[in-house]
Amino acid sequence: MSGDTNNKLTIVVPIADAEKLIPYWANEEADIDFRREALRAARCTIAYAATELKRCISRTIVNTAVHYAEKRPATGRFIELAVANPASVDDSFLLEPDGAGIVITGMGRAGLLYGAYELLRYQGWRWYAPGEAGEVAPPERVGDWTLPESAVSCKPAMSLGRGFEFEYTSQESAAFFVWMSRNRLNVVSYRPSTVALCRKLGMVFKIGGHIFEALLDPDRSLAEGGTIWERHPEWYGMPASGKRTKEEALNTQFCVSRPDLLQYLGAALVNRVKAEWKEADLIDVWGFDTWGNSCMCADCEKLGGSTDALLNLISALRRSIDEARRNGEIGHEVKLILCGYEGTDSLFGPDRPVSDNLRQSGDRVVYAPINRCYAHDFDDCECPDNVHYRTALESWLNERVEFPVTISEYYNVSKFEDLPLLFTKRIVREIPVYHRMGVRGATYMHVPMINWGVRTLTQHLYAQMTWDVDTDSDSYISEYFDRWYGPYAGMMSEAYLRIEQAWYDIADWRAWKLDSILSLLLAWDGAPPDTQLAVGGHFQTQQTAAEKGRESLILLEEALLWIDKARMKEKAEAVFTPRNEYKRAVNPQELSIQQLSEQQYEVRLGEDRRMLLYGIDTMRLMTEFVVYHTSLLNNDHKGADDAWLTIEATAEKMNNYYVPIKYVAPEDGVLRAGLVSQDALTRSQLRELVRRCRAWRLSSGLLV
Repeated sequence: MSGDTNNKLTIVVPIADAEKLIPYWANEEADIDFRREALRAARCTIAYAATELKRCISRTIVNTAVHYAEKRPATGRFIELAVANPASVDDSFLLEPDGAGIVITGMGRAGLLYGAYELLRYQGWRWYAPGEAGEVAPPERVGDWTLPESAVSCKPAMSLGRGFEFEYTSQESAAFFVWMSRNRLNVVSYRPSTVALCRKLGMVFKIGGHIFEALLDPDRSLAEGGTIWERHPEWYGMPASGKRTKEEALNTQFCVSRPDLLQYLGAALVNRVKAEWKEADLIDVWGFDTWGNSCMCADCEKLGGSTDALLNLISALRRSIDEARRNGEIGHEVKLILCGYEGTDSLFGPDRPVSDNLRQSGDRVVYAPINRCYAHDFDDCECPDNVHYRTALESWLNERVEFPVTISEYYNVSKFEDLPLLFTKRIVREIPVYHRMGVRGATYMHVPMINWGVRTLTQHLYAQMTWDVDTDSDSYISEYFDRWYGPYAGMMSEAYLRIEQAWYDIADWRAWKLDSILSLLLAWDGAPPDTQLAVGGHFQTQQTAAEKGRESLILLEEALLWIDKARMKEKAEAVFTPRNEYKRAVNPQELSIQQLSEQQYEVRLGEDRRMLLYGIDTMRLMTEFVVYHTSLLNNDHKGADDAWLTIEATAEKMNNYYVPIKYVAPEDGVLRAGLVSQDALTRSQLRELVRRCRAWRLSSGLLV
């Protein structure tokens, strides 16, 4: 509504004493039981939404006094907040212009909060990254604010949830969770010190994963004495050899046809939900990560295929959870998540009908195409890798199965190790494809918490597309460059294009599959080889891989030139741009706020550049190892020496700087925090290969 000269805006919260107590209610989450105190929970979230609206609008419309009130004013502008169902975290909402104001109605608490942020988007607010540095405010203006011309009803495309796989307990950040809520992401992992904040924000807690390796550790002690292996060797899967051994016990899926084992696992799961997992709404119950070895005993084979066998397990666990709910041991609803994943031999859907107790429970499957190709779209009929994964996904989505499906992508899987990867084209094209196929939820492995660099676009675009698959992506991306990089938008767009293209073949370079370049190099002893690397995917030969690697290096170096061009221009601008009037800061936080506007582009470009340098070094190291391997195989001594000199120089360089933080996963599955800071060479995962090759060269009297 442009041109309104009224200098007062009322935020209406129809609860007694709202005018004076909203700031208090907005921050009382630590004292609320969000499962049992629905009205207090709703009041807290509504009040928080009101404070967010006041904070942002007061900064945007500079001549407007923003007030809280219990009732709509007789005259003047207003924003009225309402929640249709206080007990729900339904995240859909409705914006309804009404005269001089607007009514925001959330179908649940989360929907109300998302509606408030949607109104702020109309004013020009964007949240590209966590914290103040990632918040982009619109220019200050006098008197004007913007409302939709007619009612706007919004609901998420991925209605089963949108978020990330938080593998590591240390991934806990209040600023990050606030960023998620501002971008309508709602699936997080339970973290002790932020649980109340996340509940206020309408988050859904997910926990678990490959939990059975710890529960069925052969050396795990039992309450009745002895270890699992000593008392129950029959619980472990029958391998193809027909003989179970303790050493190989975890290399085959456990025997899900054993009633006593199912009872043991059900009781263990119930105990966790009652204790350390008491906040969980969703629990991942994924089998052993054995990569294709299922129990071959006669009773398991009677259950059907390997996926049918795992569904038999999940059905038994569901019965245990339901029984615990009936007898009062568990006081809240819990949904289970099976994974459609080749590591658990369950990539393809079941051959037999899913049991009634699973279909009626709201349990679901998360489909995980871990080794898919990112050089081609998921629905590209010419890419055999993606045809394979798409066919498998379709087997879960047919009418016969009738089981909810979510997707888990791999934009930052551990083998990628925080490289400066971009999946812009894939996200824009594929999330709508997943939705059309019937997928209704999304996560990805594993969320980067810091040092996003160019991945800021990945994070922001992923959040937007999982909410609205019909987003005008071209305009959305163009706005990102304009708002995030300002006068350097064009230069950074050129850099991003090259970075994305350079990493199209990331799956063939570094995926978990056995024929990726990284897997093959890590299996090499460093001595002259007898045969070529058994390269798969789209490379086919190691010569092709080397050529592709050098083409990628050219693109990455070109991207670096564009970033450096932007940085040089920013340095020049700093000379000629008058600085803000200096004001002595009274504390570090105020100093940070003062410096933020002056340094924003310099800081963003610097982070992009640092991440890109790590990416260039990693790509060079991988490429030169392939060249070195090829030269040794062909007895090309000069070629091998030249490649080795580059390897040594690159390794030495990477040994001298850090990639700041890596999260540590507990080996026993118990929630514990842990961080390490690794040098770039270690982070590339190629340090050991450098050592092996160096050892052979030293023993052979060659230069090192």
